[in-house]
Amino acid sequence: METRHLLLAFVLLTHTLTTGMWWTAGTWMGLSSRAARYWLIASLGNGVGLCLTLIPGSGPTVLRVLTACSLAALGAIWLRQGLQVFLKLPRAETRQLVLSMTLMVFNILVCVPLDWQAAGVAISMGVVATTMSWSVRESFHPLSQEFNRGTAWAAALMFGAVALSAVVTGVSQMTPHWPWPWLQSHLETRQFVLTFVSVTLSILTSFVLGYIVVMRLVGRLEHLSLHDGLTGLLNRRAVEALLDREAQRLERFNQPFSILLIDIDHFKRVNDRLGHAAGDQVLIEVARRLQVEAREVDHVARYGGEEFCVLLPHTEHEGALQAAERLRESVCERPITWGNATVPVTISMGLVCANDPQESLQSLLRRADAALYQAKDGGRNMVVSAATKDDAATQDVQQA
Repeated sequence: METRHLLLAFVLLTHTLTTGMWWTAGTWMGLSSRAARYWLIASLGNGVGLCLTLIPGSGPTVLRVLTACSLAALGAIWLRQGLQVFLKLPRAETRQLVLSMTLMVFNILVCVPLDWQAAGVAISMGVVATTMSWSVRESFHPLSQEFNRGTAWAAALMFGAVALSAVVTGVSQMTPHWPWPWLQSHLETRQFVLTFVSVTLSILTSFVLGYIVVMRLVGRLEHLSLHDGLTGLLNRRAVEALLDREAQRLERFNQPFSILLIDIDHFKRVNDRLGHAAGDQVLIEVARRLQVEAREVDHVARYGGEEFCVLLPHTEHEGALQAAERLRESVCERPITWGNATVPVTISMGLVCANDPQESLQSLLRRADAALYQAKDGGRNMVVSAATKDDAATQDVQQA
């Protein structure tokens, strides 16, 4: 079997795999489906282009080479469009479409009849290099923000390597008198180098793109596992982990923190009178007001049902009491609108300050919960500070 036949089989195998990967990701798994469609077309175009350079006797050489180069340029443009869709960047689809069609028409209708193979290759590679350079420039910051700088640098290196290989290919075509090693070698050697470099860059680029797609999915799953689906606040699991971290910080560095347990007053009446959709809207609006009024360092969570929890790091009793009153006023200062009805909403709070490293989280939460019940029994729409640990222990003994 000839070397070119082995290379052709290699190209067909690798690009079938990468194209199939994007088809599966976009169609079956629903992972960034619009971006996956662009990347599927890019992989398919690059594969067809490489195959054209390896199939013997499939038309004039200049036609095959320039068609392959045009497909490579189109592949770079489609890859960039997929990246723009994935990162929600501004797109200029019309301009990129015009560029693609102009390049194809120029290569097929001008360069082929005039036998301008070198010029067609150089222009096509210039489009590839420019497109990939722009991809590096516009994607680095968004990738750094959503993932990390390591991921952004990996993508930049891959796109930069594609741009560099395109520049070298274009320059070597325009300067054949220079002693370029691959131009001086045998045809089969040139085909092997071209195929190996192209397929390697294609696989690595697909790997980087696949990695960021999977990492976005992992990030979304992690977010769903730690956030409430209705309000978008942290859920009970997440805030309990944060409480445990603050308890460890108190034990190691003696840094106090405070906890607010919050309950919406007469929430059942809203559900009974206006329905559960109105109740959901009340929960969403109360959550929004709490989040807006909380400090940047505070953590607001939906603790369950109509109950919320606010963790106040580095905050002692006086500061926590002021923060609690501010949150209470932000909720009750104006009613919530539901259709033609207005729903007056108030909240009751139980406040506890953690300043004893020996006290367990369970004890803290019990004291906060007891204070919350005192607020509700005392008339609602108020903040009640929890009894001290010693007083709470005395009450427990008396009740027993």
